[in-house]
Amino acid sequence: MPLTLNRKSITAERVRAAIILRKKIDELERQFAKTVATLPKYMLARNAYGFSARKMRKIAENLHAKAKEEIRSGRGGEFRGSIGEAL
Repeated sequence: MPLTLNRKSITAERVRAAIILRKKIDELERQFAKTVATLPKYMLARNAYGFSARKMRKIAENLHAKAKEEIRSGRGGEFRGSIGEAL
């Protein structure tokens, strides 16, 4: 005699498991939202290149230092290049 499965019970069990899983996911999303809401916005910022705010600040400081050196040495001028290429 071949083994047969009752499709209705399997489907009902899967639906129950899916509902429980969805509730757990919703709860985790709420906890995550609460955690993120308390963080400073600059920590969450990302730019088009995917750098964090801290990394962008460091890049800006380096570019600023290079520009000040160029101005100090008399070679300073208007920047007409691509920041993407400069990185």
